Amino acid sequence: MSFRSVASADANLSDEALVAVVQQGDKKALTALIERYRSVAEKAAASCTGVSLEKDDFIQEALLALLSAAYTYSPQGKAGFRTYANVCMQNRLRSVLRAEAAEKNMPLNTYIPLDELTLPGGDDPEDRLISEEERQALFACFERDLSPLEKQVLVYRIEGLSYSEISIRLHITEKSTDNALQRVRIKLRRLFN
Repeated sequence: MSFRSVASADANLSDEALVAVVQQGDKKALTALIERYRSVAEKAAASCTGVSLEKDDFIQEALLALLSAAYTYSPQGKAGFRTYANVCMQNRLRSVLRAEAAEKNMPLNTYIPLDELTLPGGDDPEDRLISEEERQALFACFERDLSPLEKQVLVYRIEGLSYSEISIRLHITEKSTDNALQRVRIKLRRLFN
């Protein structure tokens, strides 16, 4: 009987032996490994909290790290597979949390929507005075903090032009238009927070 068929039939193999069979391409061994480590992945994911990711997302990331660990593990290393897999899962989850926390990856709905950018005002003279001060602060921010490209893209966007129309008028790509508007949103968010 081959080592492969024994491993498929016997779920009592050591982690290292099971991983060796996984590395040979045995899908049943891979399923057994995932089942064996599912609770480990859930425990690792339980300590993670994110803005846009849920518990299941973190579990999935931990399981992906487990798969990577299974295919990259070498028995010649100093650590056993369990230790290696735990380190891989923790590193992957830290990377996911870092990426999620990075400002450039924040969900767009956390930025100030330019289409709804309005300042308070009203019939009360005090409200109008405050509103005028806020407008002046906003325009000062535009002059001080926005690049000429960002100003022009913002003006066109406020006028109602699409990303495509803006990119044609300014002879830039739609991605450059989007990037400029993202920078504007970040700068406006800093102003209003």
